[in-house]
Amino acid sequence: MEYRLDVRTGKNVSLLGFGAMRLKNNGTSIDMDLAYEQIKCAVDNGINYFDTAYLYGNGSGSNERALGEIIEKLNCRENIFISTKMNRMVIHSLDDMEDMFNNQLENLRTSYIDYYFLHNIISYNDVLKLVDCGLFDFIEDKKSKGQIINMGFSFHGSLIDFKKILDLYDWDVTLLQYNYLDNNMQAGLEGIKLANQRGMSVVIMEPLKGGLLAGDMPLEIKTLIENSGTVRSNADLAFSWLYDTPEITCVLSGMNSLEMVEENVRIVNGHLESPLNENELKLVDDIKEVLLRLNEISCTGCNYCMPCPQEINIPAIFKYYNDKHLFSEDKTFGVHHTFILYAGNILGVTGEAHDASLCVDCGLCTSKCPQQLDIPSLIRMVDNDYHGKLVRPFIPILKKLMKYVL
Repeated sequence: MEYRLDVRTGKNVSLLGFGAMRLKNNGTSIDMDLAYEQIKCAVDNGINYFDTAYLYGNGSGSNERALGEIIEKLNCRENIFISTKMNRMVIHSLDDMEDMFNNQLENLRTSYIDYYFLHNIISYNDVLKLVDCGLFDFIEDKKSKGQIINMGFSFHGSLIDFKKILDLYDWDVTLLQYNYLDNNMQAGLEGIKLANQRGMSVVIMEPLKGGLLAGDMPLEIKTLIENSGTVRSNADLAFSWLYDTPEITCVLSGMNSLEMVEENVRIVNGHLESPLNENELKLVDDIKEVLLRLNEISCTGCNYCMPCPQEINIPAIFKYYNDKHLFSEDKTFGVHHTFILYAGNILGVTGEAHDASLCVDCGLCTSKCPQQLDIPSLIRMVDNDYHGKLVRPFIPILKKLMKYVL
């Protein structure tokens, strides 16, 4: 395992971190047996940074509780770093901060948090609102008691706001979205370098853009990869591109299978001996160009926009819509079946109301989106595509037919 120095603490952090947001469910709860095997495998292979948040899982600490239970079973608390986050959306006072933090300590079965973040900061004003609630008093109290070791913020806003937030407080760490597709978005590489220059640790989220950079690729990209002669997987290209940035302390991967943990460990273990060569760096640039042209909606599938009051599965409809454009050359039923499903509103009949036409433009989703997407407008775009003028008059008939069939 490759480690990088946290200059504030003098401790070594594994370059690959375990992002626990995407732990698999077994029915309505986290599959604890699978999660245990994954985290044990990670610990056994030298991963020592584990990230969660109060919002992950059911939105009330279930993901934290799962991680805390597993770490206690593994008896490895003193050998790892735990990272979690304050849900700023429900904080209105210093007492709210205290109550949430104490709840998180209980969830994680620990007396201290190694890396504590303000969650999903989009603007400078988001931090100012917390400051008005007593944020700095909260931080200083917890740090003086040894309950918070490193304090930081996870960020999805502009570089201008990022610089202003840096000047507000002597932060220890920041958590930034960064990958080869998003390298010029949000804080970007300049933000990474600025934080590093201040002696802050820089942790990276969304290294694979919600799986887009690791999964099946369009035919045009497959051809580029075959012609390049590289033997790397898609995930290897994406992770290695990040690992080559020395200012990065740790890269989180939302691993939800044992195979993912094992593959990602192999990639990071081979990085020092096998960084990307010039041909592979050019290949990454070429892949990026194609993806930016074909991928219509910059959604990472984080599910922060959920649940929708109208029960629309927003990440699912965006993925289906992107797949239609990414794999337009694939004429198989497996890719284009979603057009048929949407045309008949079938997805809205089977218990999972994915149907884009259900949107009432309430805007709740937009207020929670880390990518700052205008989700209602995008939903209307999807709806117009799948429910065009020729199809729309037949929707009621198709719905009745599908109810009868199902």
